[in-house]
Amino acid sequence: MIDPSQLLSNPVVAVALRAALGSYIIYMARQFYADPTGYFHKSARGMVDLRWLEPIIRALACFCLWGGCFIVATAFAVQVFRLHGDLLAPALISVAAIAAWLLLPKHRRADADAGATFKD
Repeated sequence: MIDPSQLLSNPVVAVALRAALGSYIIYMARQFYADPTGYFHKSARGMVDLRWLEPIIRALACFCLWGGCFIVATAFAVQVFRLHGDLLAPALISVAAIAAWLLLPKHRRADADAGATFKD
């Protein structure tokens, strides 16, 4: 039987898991950034359309997008390239910020406004 701690201590598995987690966070954050209330409208069809909530959700999605980029950048810098030190933190923060800016969707989803339902 394989010991799970031994499996997870393998550097290849550790990088793969961190990259997969970061990529999934990036994927979901991009979806929420493109259509902030779309997920809520799909799961709660009778929900009141709250337009004031959209900028808050977009800001949180942007932060999650940055966090996913930071997770992936840290995994590769530390596990693959063996980088350590005080100067690594500002470099990773900068790289993650640039990657997040490049990954942000340029426009809102076209059907974001069409799927909104209003309730009196």
